[in-house]
Amino acid sequence: MTEETTNVTPEQNKVMTTHTYYWSNNDIPFRVMQSADVITENQYPLVITPPDPSLKAPKYDWMNNKWIETSEESFGQRITEVAESVKNIKESISNLQEAQQDNAKNTEQSNTAMEQMQKTIQMSNRMMGTLSATVTALTKAYQDLNKSTENKTETKQGDAE
Repeated sequence: MTEETTNVTPEQNKVMTTHTYYWSNNDIPFRVMQSADVITENQYPLVITPPDPSLKAPKYDWMNNKWIETSEESFGQRITEVAESVKNIKESISNLQEAQQDNAKNTEQSNTAMEQMQKTIQMSNRMMGTLSATVTALTKAYQDLNKSTENKTETKQGDAE
């Protein structure tokens, strides 16, 4: 990512390696820097990756971690991109509002259906109670009738003896 340059100083016979980094902030959008220090990741305002050579006036966008164009010619393009983004966001908001309205309608329909089902269950429970009471009364009447018939049969058999 960074360029290395090796310099030999004749006085000291030492090899000095320098690295190329890029300075970018609001005051100084782009400056090439040389340093003997090794930097392995971006450290504000130093950037280790060079900008795209096609950028006329590069500046590092620290929020998005990328180089951007700051020349006046690119402002028109950037305004168009922003306008397109705003349009897409408005469409998304509209779609979300429609979905919310649909959800509200579905919730209302579900609530109505649940209320109707609850009323039907209550009516069924009342009918089951009435039916149960009727069956109990019929069972008692049948048992009373059965006892009465048994008593008459025993009485007739007892008379016959």
